[in-house]
Amino acid sequence: MSRYIVIGAGAIGGTIGAAFADSGTEVVLVARGDNARAIESTGLRLRSPDRTITAHPTVVRKPGEVVLGTHDVLILATKTHQALRALRDWADEPVHDTAGAVVGTAGERLPLLLFLNGVEAARIAPRWFARVWSTTIWLPALHTEPGEVVVRMHPALGGFFTGPVTAAARTDSVLDEVAADFRGAGFEFVPVEDIAEHAWAKLLSNLANGLDAILGPGADLTELAREMRTEAKAVYRMAGIEYLSNGPARYGIADRLQMGEVPGVEEFGSSSWQSLARGTGSIETDYLTGEIVQLAHATGAAAERCVLVSRWCRALAAGSDLGGEIPAGQAERKAALEAAFARFPDAGEPPTPSRIAP
Repeated sequence: MSRYIVIGAGAIGGTIGAAFADSGTEVVLVARGDNARAIESTGLRLRSPDRTITAHPTVVRKPGEVVLGTHDVLILATKTHQALRALRDWADEPVHDTAGAVVGTAGERLPLLLFLNGVEAARIAPRWFARVWSTTIWLPALHTEPGEVVVRMHPALGGFFTGPVTAAARTDSVLDEVAADFRGAGFEFVPVEDIAEHAWAKLLSNLANGLDAILGPGADLTELAREMRTEAKAVYRMAGIEYLSNGPARYGIADRLQMGEVPGVEEFGSSSWQSLARGTGSIETDYLTGEIVQLAHATGAAAERCVLVSRWCRALAAGSDLGGEIPAGQAERKAALEAAFARFPDAGEPPTPSRIAP
């Protein structure tokens, strides 16, 4: 039986930790500050359209507070901009056999599952870990209060597509047990061979996170998000990137991943908006819209909309309005974005593709 070490106790990690603990799966949740204290004191409450549970996972705050064994599986559920430090912190932690002897390090011996948005974590994790899988996440979750996560999906709590990143992961059978544990905890879990095509598709939907962070819950993002996706798809074509659209429908699990209302929850924003709402001082959009910007810079494509949204999100996370460039009200901000987007050229067919390695 595997034990899961969930690094990051925010919306995604908290949901996994609560669901695992409630299902009887052994789990350790790596949390910080008020969130860690709340979970230790009163438990971790998980609210969904169908039920509310309070789970009591084991809580630690950093590596060294848990003795790692060969049966452990690491789940990295931080934001992408926090992943580098977490990977470094955990890679050289000693792993023990059943007799207590050190048999290697976490980077050498333990499976690492990445549960983050974007594609950057899958690029950097193999610098430290040999057995790496990446995951695309279909789980709208909210974490703004210590000791609580809210999930809007039902009847499944969420859906995950997971595939190998490293050569060692491609021949590893541990994912069979992992899949069974996730399904037993109420998730849809789909192992796939090519996770990159899922990740690039999911990134297109995550472009709206920056808009949501700027405008806040309740704003109509439809047209602005469509323009950003059109721009990003043109960049993809230039870079020679292929993606698989609508994974849940293609794999027959869309009916299990329906959006519902959670009683008493009025504001429900993206993970990027949640970072601003909690005043964390940082935001992950440089690895969402910023990923499109990086590809555009590398290929010579245009991505002005993504550049603007990335810049505004960085400013808001730092508490700046860029000298008045970012208006104060939601309606004014939306009008400013619409006016700026209208000045940018339409994303048409790009020149001859220049393939960029994912």
